[in-house]
Amino acid sequence: METSPTRSAAGPAAYHERSGGPGGPAASGGTAARDATAAAPARRRIAGLDIARGAAVLGTLGTNIWLFTHPAGLLGYILDPAAGLAEGGQTLAFQVLSSLSNGKFLSLLMMMFGIGVFLQFTAWHKRSARRGWLRTYAPRAGLLFLDGLINFILIAEFDVLMGYAVTGFIVAGIIATSQRSARIWAWVTGVVHVFGIGLLSLLLLTQPEGSGDAGSELTGPAAGWPLWHGINPYREASFTELALFRLDNSLIFRAEPIFTLAMGICLFLIGARLFAGGIFTPDGARLRRRCLLIGATAAPVDLMLGIIGSPAAIFAQRYLTASLVAIGLLALIAHASLHRWIPRAIETACAAAGRMSLSVYVGQNLLAGALFLGWGLDLTGRFPEARLALTIIGFVIVLAAVIAFALAWQAIAARRGVRGPAARGPLEWLTHLALQKLT
Repeated sequence: METSPTRSAAGPAAYHERSGGPGGPAASGGTAARDATAAAPARRRIAGLDIARGAAVLGTLGTNIWLFTHPAGLLGYILDPAAGLAEGGQTLAFQVLSSLSNGKFLSLLMMMFGIGVFLQFTAWHKRSARRGWLRTYAPRAGLLFLDGLINFILIAEFDVLMGYAVTGFIVAGIIATSQRSARIWAWVTGVVHVFGIGLLSLLLLTQPEGSGDAGSELTGPAAGWPLWHGINPYREASFTELALFRLDNSLIFRAEPIFTLAMGICLFLIGARLFAGGIFTPDGARLRRRCLLIGATAAPVDLMLGIIGSPAAIFAQRYLTASLVAIGLLALIAHASLHRWIPRAIETACAAAGRMSLSVYVGQNLLAGALFLGWGLDLTGRFPEARLALTIIGFVIVLAAVIAFALAWQAIAARRGVRGPAARGPLEWLTHLALQKLT
């Protein structure tokens, strides 16, 4: 995903022009590229893109925070998500709160990555670059993969950047062909993903109920939780030991990016297609209404699956209904930003986070780890009975901290006249410097 402030490069016109109209052949070469962008509007900021990207990145914390506050981290969460919560009100609150974010912002972030790839491709066409498109995009994808690898080892085993780097490179090749080809790829990968999730959900439904021996009554380190060298790595390991634990279990922790590859390709392409269709423009009202209808239809089913809370229901929610809700959420953000319905404070916060999306994503996971993991303050271990309150308070604190940092960084940069990647965020700046060395 492009972490710089997104601009309406060639926009929808370029996409249709490049494809020769719906279903037409893709244009290629410098002349076709210039024709594709000749009628494009002047480059300008699309505020809704920054807001949607910021909402997606910040929203992922709504899911990840529950992993940080779980007594046994991600592996424990897989065994018993509600560990440390009293039955009744606390469990219901967990089901509702976790359902609000589960999968939605993951899918929204995938679509925003797809829009970023599309914008980079249109910008490449505008420059009439001599290098091939994939050769141009490869260093960016490689750096994103490296960012993800570092994030995975040092900060969060549920990193998405590595998977998005691979998916983005595949989608970059698809986008460079034709609109018809992209549509076929979106349908094929979508059908494959839905079919696979359906089979796995049915498989989970056929499994007998667990006996609770996995540690559902436990709130701290215990033999029932997955251990590493005899200790609970999330509570008792140092920062370095936890990094080694992630490496030792990398096959398990890297399973989701592989498992969601088809989903990622489909949503990347959907994001690019919605942007090309004008979802962020005044002329895209009809498209936004269709997307809102999709999201509104899926939302009740999605919430019901979350409240049911069984493994099969949560699985279907995260990887099926959440994606449909995210399509509606993207349309809602686009519509609200166009009509200025978003409160100024929320718009400013999300836009700042969107411009600094890479730094915010890594930073919020690092800060949450410092608050709740054993190498940091270990608030989960110190107050095992207060998981619900800690999760809510921790979410607010981390969110406020990363937003304040983004606003402060960008305000200081503006006062000093700093522009470009250095004005957006520290990791964005470092990535830009690295790209300059590689290209």
